[in-house]
Amino acid sequence: MKLLKRYANRRLYDPETSSTITLEDVAKMIIGGEEVKVLDNMSGEDITPKILGQTFLKVSLGQRNEYFSNFMLTSLIRETGRDISGLFERLVLGGIGANYLTSERLEKIVTSMVDLGELKEADFSNYREDLLRKMASRASEKKEQIQKDLEKFSLSIQEQESTTLGDLSEKLKEVAEKLKDT
Repeated sequence: MKLLKRYANRRLYDPETSSTITLEDVAKMIIGGEEVKVLDNMSGEDITPKILGQTFLKVSLGQRNEYFSNFMLTSLIRETGRDISGLFERLVLGGIGANYLTSERLEKIVTSMVDLGELKEADFSNYREDLLRKMASRASEKKEQIQKDLEKFSLSIQEQESTTLGDLSEKLKEVAEKLKDT
């Protein structure tokens, strides 16, 4: 995990490289698969969610798709006011962040849902196991679909090759007939 610090002047600093960084740099780290943690240098407070929110806004607005940004943020605000465990499940099963969801991270997220009263402690194990089962099922379905798509693609290539060979054979016969006639 990449540790970053925010100073009083609101600049982000990477202690590892001894350099200041921008929100765009944070986005690049995240897109590259790196996890970040941002601490306020004065208080030591973990301000990662705040910086990630700012990063999302900077990146999404930088793409000039205000409609998408507004829709996404409005939807997230509405959903977080309802059922966090349901939102988390829909995100992961929809493929958002699923590639970066380790068992350790899943455990921490579900534990925090319980700690914050968003999930009953009695439901902890069932929720986690049900989510893992659904994720495995989705992965299996995707694997089967990929295999079917590969088979179709392979058959399509074989058909094209046989058509091409057949066409070539016919053309060779035509050339041979013309050569006989001359």
